[in-house]
Amino acid sequence: MKKTKKIYIYLILLVTIILCLPSIIYLIKNQTVNQFDSYYTYTLARTDNIIISIISAVVVIGFLLIFGVLYLLIIKNEKSIFKNIKQIMLFIIIISALFTIMLPFLSSDIYYYIGDSWLSAKYNQNPYYVTVADLQNQGINDEILNNTGYWKNITSVYGPLYNIISEILVSFSFGSITIALFVFKFASYLIHVLNSYLMYKITKSRKYMLLYALNPLILIELLSNVHNDIYLLLFMLLAIYFVVRKKNIYFSIIFLAFSVSIKYSSLLLVPFILIYYFKDKTIPKRILLCIISGLGIIAIVIMFYMRYYQDYTIFTNMLAQGNKYSQSILSFLLVKSNRSIFELINNFVIPIFIALYGINVLIFAFKKKIVLKQLMKEYNFMMLIFIFLVLSTFQKWYVLWLIPTIMYQNKYMRKFILYLTITAIVPSFGYFLVEGDPYMLGISYSMTMLFISLILLLINGNAYKAIKERIKGLDKKYV
Repeated sequence: MKKTKKIYIYLILLVTIILCLPSIIYLIKNQTVNQFDSYYTYTLARTDNIIISIISAVVVIGFLLIFGVLYLLIIKNEKSIFKNIKQIMLFIIIISALFTIMLPFLSSDIYYYIGDSWLSAKYNQNPYYVTVADLQNQGINDEILNNTGYWKNITSVYGPLYNIISEILVSFSFGSITIALFVFKFASYLIHVLNSYLMYKITKSRKYMLLYALNPLILIELLSNVHNDIYLLLFMLLAIYFVVRKKNIYFSIIFLAFSVSIKYSSLLLVPFILIYYFKDKTIPKRILLCIISGLGIIAIVIMFYMRYYQDYTIFTNMLAQGNKYSQSILSFLLVKSNRSIFELINNFVIPIFIALYGINVLIFAFKKKIVLKQLMKEYNFMMLIFIFLVLSTFQKWYVLWLIPTIMYQNKYMRKFILYLTITAIVPSFGYFLVEGDPYMLGISYSMTMLFISLILLLINGNAYKAIKERIKGLDKKYV
């Protein structure tokens, strides 16, 4: 039986190699990614023949879904498949390396990261105030800048720490977009292996280590497409590790500040971590220490910003995406309803969320008995609302923000999150087609992900029990 179940690892390796082959062939043939089609033409088959495009979509999405099924089977049977942690690490290293070789598809963001950081590294320009297009308009002809893509007119929308990290990485590129891409990829690869090990150190569970390391959405978006959320996950995991396993609030505060300095979304985790650490203090002292620690985190974030500071607008750059509407439920409302009705709803969403979030934090801050699992469940639930109902610009990899605390969720929520990550590729079908505005094709992306995952949970996870358990949890919290 054990030998039979080991076939899962050979099958998942085979699927990964098949997915990787177009990248290997492309690199051997062209030996550069200069002017590479960011939407992976040779895989997505964007030809004038709609039949070929549809077949290509079915094949690619099909293989990724097969990978997802094998992923679940390996997690379920990990004790029968792997003898020890060393075998698991070796397998993770091999699979991750293959996805690292895979060229970016369904996203061109990495070229924007590289171009933005090249502004600082090569031209000593401030990415928060100068765009790639600004330099190009001056007549500068540069391989890296020329590959930035349609984001070239936008100043940096990421935190200062990521700009510092990417500036260091791009310095090893020698001005080559190909070298730059694989330098960024190699860094993400190393961090992915480290994150996988951190999951093991936090949970003491090989199952959770595999849950993170082999997750198809993580492998596609963070290793293949090289999204910078991998740094966000790293610092969130380190913050959790140091507060849970090492009982060291100082390192936890530092890593929480680092995560916020990548993307603001990790701010939602901060109060829950601080409340947990100071749980044994009296309520007045707990609140005071949380405030002091929070101010410390803000101070560290501001310190990173000082490298780029010219005026106050630098702090609002990361909020620029809030003025855009793409692929989220809010985008769906924009198309299906009157503009004024949409704007009215949109103006209430964020204040309502902030109020609900603040009430939740205060309830826990004033509790006499604080349990980590309850805290993390509430954080996870609030983050889920934030991703799907508050953000006006939704991207499928945002779901990965839920992964660092997935070990504290009930079995139904764990399944739901995993289903979200496995089926996230399905709504991408429209992007494989020749014609069509990606905005319109993906306008209901988030709704489709939710619908598919809820159906799977209903079939395989007793969704009504999950909802009932959630309602019970709310009742207990407010009593």
